[in-house]
Amino acid sequence: MTINTPKLLFMISVGAAIFIWGIVVGKYRVFPHDLIEYAVDSTRLVIDDAGMRTGTHPREQLGPSRHAGAGVTRHDPALSSPGLTLISSFYDDEVAIRLIDAEGNTVNQWPIRYHQVWDGGDTFIPDHERPVDNWHVQSNGVVALPDGSVIFPLGGLVRLDRCGDVVWKIPRKFHHSVEPAPDGTLWASATRYVEDESLHAPLRTPYKLDSLARISLEGEILEEHVVLDLLWHEEWLGELFANNRGYSSNKERDVVHLNDVEEIPTEFLGAFPQFSAGDLLVSLRQSNLVMVVEPSSGRIKWRRTGPWIQQHDADWQPDGTITVFDNRYDFSPYGRHFGGSNIISVDPKTDTIRYLYGKGADQHFYTPVQGDHQVLPNGNVLINESSAGRAFEVTPNGDIVWEYINRYSDEEVFRLRDATRYPPDYFQVPDWTC
Repeated sequence: MTINTPKLLFMISVGAAIFIWGIVVGKYRVFPHDLIEYAVDSTRLVIDDAGMRTGTHPREQLGPSRHAGAGVTRHDPALSSPGLTLISSFYDDEVAIRLIDAEGNTVNQWPIRYHQVWDGGDTFIPDHERPVDNWHVQSNGVVALPDGSVIFPLGGLVRLDRCGDVVWKIPRKFHHSVEPAPDGTLWASATRYVEDESLHAPLRTPYKLDSLARISLEGEILEEHVVLDLLWHEEWLGELFANNRGYSSNKERDVVHLNDVEEIPTEFLGAFPQFSAGDLLVSLRQSNLVMVVEPSSGRIKWRRTGPWIQQHDADWQPDGTITVFDNRYDFSPYGRHFGGSNIISVDPKTDTIRYLYGKGADQHFYTPVQGDHQVLPNGNVLINESSAGRAFEVTPNGDIVWEYINRYSDEEVFRLRDATRYPPDYFQVPDWTC
């Protein structure tokens, strides 16, 4: 057999060129990197979401079952804080927001239907983030108003009346957090994708540019503060770019991952003499960072990194402390490496840390993502163990006095996106009938 040396050398050189170009494409993300990545992600999505797409298994909405029972499994009326609980999850074959009483009875339900809110012209949502159908919809950061309407992120920001009809919508990308402000407005987490390489060089584009947005109850953006601009200072760049995180970011170019912003309540000002009216409590998951910002000047008045890991939902408390939902993400499904999630209290005057729940015997709970908490008027804490499909209320002694589980099957539960308790006299709705 005669070997065609020139042809063989040509084939070897072509193979070597393709190999080298593959390395260049992977390292420097030049053409056709994005096309290949999109094709791979699309193929993986089709394979992974076969059950979602055929309407047989809502995988994105499910987590493994860790607790027994369904619906309200525990309720101690003498020790539980009274009121109605608002939970965002999956019900009756669709994502919805449900208001339940202490026994689990439904008082009202708001359907979350992406394609009825947005008509396909929602260019502010990247293609890969648009839900295929309602089983792919995710929503958290719900605020209910006394008139029975709800405001929450659904791609953009949306307000539905008590019957589920759209009152207004803002065609800007919002996510995670919506919180009431003392003056009756709202603070929300907004974002947009940046293509301009000069804006925050050396960040790789495109990346998400999160901002703190004040919203009126009529759906108008009143002011906005870019989180990266607050941190783009010599004093904070070391935190932002720790371990080269900011240079390469992650797959979604999620540099800071703003997941909560709350203005200090006016009635709490006496407990926080180091802060002023209008100051904002901000949680940034990627940096394990919680900070207090003066939005008018951009000055960071207080900050702390950890001991929480990829935390959510930092809250002001009337005793002068700040509480944090510590997800304590450890790349395991049940939190076996770092001991599970915690509810942590920190005193910003002394930086003293106290664990409210999660460290004691028989207090293990864990959700690697999402999750929120609420310190109730009687001192109890309502905890949303999102990935376990469970919301539960604990006393200061750690006793569980109320528990709700949204079950799908013996092995799986529906994830909870939000859980908030409203006082008995909060809603001014004499009749929820629509």
